[in-house]
Amino acid sequence: MSKYNLKYLAVPLPEDIMKEKWSGHFDRARNLIERRLEGELTEAMRSRLELELVNLRHLEKCYIYTEAEALEQIRGRIPSFAVEELKELRLDNKVDFIYLDEEPRYLRSFCGTLFNVYPEFRKREAEALGENVVYEPDAVDELLENLSDGQDTSAHIHIRHQLNLEATGLEEGRKVRVHVPLPVQRQQIHNLQVLTVSPEPAALPSLDDGYPSAYFEGPAMKGQSYTVEYAFDHVTKYTDLSYGAMKGMEKEYAPVPAELHPFLEEQLPHIQFTPYLKELAKELVDKDGDMLKTARNIYDYITTKVMYRFTRDYAAIDNLSEYCAINQRGDCGIQALLFITLCRICGIPAQWQSGIDAKPGSIGQHDWAMFWLPSKGWLYSDLSYGGAAYRRGHMKRWEYFFGNADPYRIPINNQFQAELIPAKEFPREDPCDNQCGEAEYMDRGLYGNDWSCSYTEIDIHRI
Repeated sequence: MSKYNLKYLAVPLPEDIMKEKWSGHFDRARNLIERRLEGELTEAMRSRLELELVNLRHLEKCYIYTEAEALEQIRGRIPSFAVEELKELRLDNKVDFIYLDEEPRYLRSFCGTLFNVYPEFRKREAEALGENVVYEPDAVDELLENLSDGQDTSAHIHIRHQLNLEATGLEEGRKVRVHVPLPVQRQQIHNLQVLTVSPEPAALPSLDDGYPSAYFEGPAMKGQSYTVEYAFDHVTKYTDLSYGAMKGMEKEYAPVPAELHPFLEEQLPHIQFTPYLKELAKELVDKDGDMLKTARNIYDYITTKVMYRFTRDYAAIDNLSEYCAINQRGDCGIQALLFITLCRICGIPAQWQSGIDAKPGSIGQHDWAMFWLPSKGWLYSDLSYGGAAYRRGHMKRWEYFFGNADPYRIPINNQFQAELIPAKEFPREDPCDNQCGEAEYMDRGLYGNDWSCSYTEIDIHRI
């Protein structure tokens, strides 16, 4: 097991370190941490301070743009954008920034958030280019046409996933350890064919792995790609939980089977029953105890109140679910964690699932949630896709993602905060799950620009 146990993020930092951190004096914060680490500490505090050194590195990596550079990025798409508008965006909580060395620094993905989340920015960009903004239906819209309760929906997915060491991370001849995600045949995955694993792996995943991965171990070589290629059929059944369908359903309440009790528990630090989240859950729980209505209330709250945001690395956020609830923003995984946490507080078993979104012409990482009902078993909930549909006024699509996840995705990770097998020696690039990959030498981890991953679509179609 890795010594970097995330549960210790639930331990508060000493006040003097917190002051220096959020004032943007990272060197001072590091100095204070190093001084404390030289003395006698409890295991919990020592672990928390060691984690904070990792967090500070992630923060510096995430917040990279000065105000002038941020303006330049936006003006590259909206030439008339004014400096006063950027300041107004900060006041409106629409751009993510921190202070670093006395100056604001903007999140590396802040510009993508503006143009992907806020329609007015895309409209202004289109006007500057002389274009019209038109919503283009995708594979999910086509899937929803004439869909009936209980109907199977299926897609065939064939992709190639590669991890490459970049120049900053390449030390030729040195032993390198690499994990590349590789799905296994369980749940929605049928007819799995593992077509390529190259070079020869040291180990392949088992059905029980929380983060199934091909594991490679050997000398680093220039031009070496760590490659997995696979094909499978994703088969899932549509469950109609729209408001119209719910009117005729029996109430969902029953004792939760003992084997599902782990899905009702806290999992520090990110699935944590904090006082604020418990108060929020009280406002959302159905007064008659109906588990279905409670889950729907939670889904509605998140999809209508939380704005999608590209966020900083998960490793640089102490409690993802509470961060989402308090700031009312977050990406797909952060929204899924808030749903999972609120469901568990309300007595509804819920768990994590993540992997790769794989639609024709578009492949990327994605996270979603699962929840359990007595009469229906495990169902799906995709909060970020549901929220995007709601804000565009696509009510049928909004209804669909409560209870369902479309088949244009690759489910890989069934657990949250699990260990890689074999475990990494150094902190992971992503401590929460594994969708892109991980790499390290025997004496240091590889991060950021040290390596890259890519996905290649070979064949994705509905079946």
